[in-house]
Amino acid sequence: MPISTEFIHAQVNELARTLTNMLTTGVNRSLFFSTLSRLLQEYFHFDRLCINLYDHQGEMLIYFTAAEGTMVSTLSPVRPAEVSSTVAGHVIATRKPVIITDFTQYFSESSVHPIAEAGLTATVAFPLMLDNEIIATLHCSFAEKPDNLYDITSFLLEISPVVATCVGAIFALEHLRQRDPNLQIQPYAILPPDGSIICYSKAMREVMRKVDAVAKLDIPVLLLGETGTGKSLLAQDIHRRSQRKNAHFIKVNCPSLSQTLFESELFGHAKGAFTGAAQKRTGRFELAHGGSLFLDEIGELTPEMQGKLLQVLEDSSFERVGESMPLAIDVRVIAATNITISEALASGKLREDLFYRLALCTIELPALRERQEDIAPLATALAAQASAKLGLPSIKLPPALMIPLHEYSWPGNVRELRNVIIRIVLQAASKKQITLNMVEEILKTGQHLVSTKSMERRILKLATSSPVRNDRKSNNTLPLLGAFKVKSGQNLPLPAVDKRTLLEVEREHIMKMLEHTRGVIAGPNGAAALLGMPRSTLQHKIRKLGLE
Repeated sequence: MPISTEFIHAQVNELARTLTNMLTTGVNRSLFFSTLSRLLQEYFHFDRLCINLYDHQGEMLIYFTAAEGTMVSTLSPVRPAEVSSTVAGHVIATRKPVIITDFTQYFSESSVHPIAEAGLTATVAFPLMLDNEIIATLHCSFAEKPDNLYDITSFLLEISPVVATCVGAIFALEHLRQRDPNLQIQPYAILPPDGSIICYSKAMREVMRKVDAVAKLDIPVLLLGETGTGKSLLAQDIHRRSQRKNAHFIKVNCPSLSQTLFESELFGHAKGAFTGAAQKRTGRFELAHGGSLFLDEIGELTPEMQGKLLQVLEDSSFERVGESMPLAIDVRVIAATNITISEALASGKLREDLFYRLALCTIELPALRERQEDIAPLATALAAQASAKLGLPSIKLPPALMIPLHEYSWPGNVRELRNVIIRIVLQAASKKQITLNMVEEILKTGQHLVSTKSMERRILKLATSSPVRNDRKSNNTLPLLGAFKVKSGQNLPLPAVDKRTLLEVEREHIMKMLEHTRGVIAGPNGAAALLGMPRSTLQHKIRKLGLE
């Protein structure tokens, strides 16, 4: 039904009263957003509603809460606010509403946009402003362009100031719970939705496409990747997207299972089955019945344990220790390992029959060094989560502080990044500030995680390379202050201190690269590829540094 001008004016006030009245009843983000979505659906149909928060200093977009409606699995909940690749970035840059009736034409120069991949063709987006500053953007998307799109736009334009006021009030309520007048912090905690997976990089977007395709197939999935890449989080995401999402998700840490207690832990035991079995025990398989069983680091099980596990998977039944009656089970198994499959199969560490039983679908998570575009969004999200969990004021991580994080090789992957961010949050709270030296020192003290040989190779490379080199394919880190020692005991020369600011160094380096490529940005020999960053990111930096 078309929305008339009279209808808009008649209904906006009523909707505004309903939303503002919620602020007096202890409202939180989820309740406010779900109520907003329900009320808007009463006036017109839409397929997806979303609010993106905008962090000015970090230039990041973060979901206010999980979007309502169509799930866009490859759209990262935390991502840079780039004009060339995000609708929100365009809204923020122009400070005006954006109407898109065909995503394929609007983003014709880049790959298929995640919104279009999800089957949405049209969207309208609006700036949410307080005190003449954009705090967020409101997005409403459609599978098919509605005939009354411009009426809907008018309605949302009228209600946007009310939504902005409510969002600001919710921020203020959150801020009251974590005040510290001595620390320069943002006036609200920008938290991504619980369990969200950062997938801004091309590598992680491809992973999420596979997850989206396999989640509902109800087949075993084997997750591969180095330690700390987030296999456990991805397993939970597969469960949440599956038809078993309302049943249990049971995790088993395989390295913690001893040979003697393996069967009791997985299959349970009867009372009196063995010495110490004072009562009946329900095993992990039985707990996961109807749901998902996550076997983490399955390569650490002994061949004998793997054989018992294989028998249960093939028969879909098991017997409790001390009982002879088989119990039927309906469990989806998601397994994970950090071992190299070919080597494990060749050495006999992993049984071939178990591997082929589990590997109907394999998904390999990239190492953090292979998804550099995700480092800044991950750091932003982890900082918000750490601040909230520790009860400390939320902090901002401006782009200048992200530079050493991008240059570090992250041998411990996302897990190591999380630990580094927690230390940054703690130091920021105790010292009332965050500096580049603090970040570099934290990274420097964390380098004991790298093996000695790996560190020696990296130091030798640093000694013969340019101090401003930034090769994304390399595991090198830039030299930190202080002398390094190799095994021979020979001291490496201390690099000269550059007095320029980071922005000055970055500006000069980008200028030199543009001169080298004669202004060519895209392509395999363009400046973006040589600098190791996406074309859209380089274009954003060119505008920000005034190089146009």
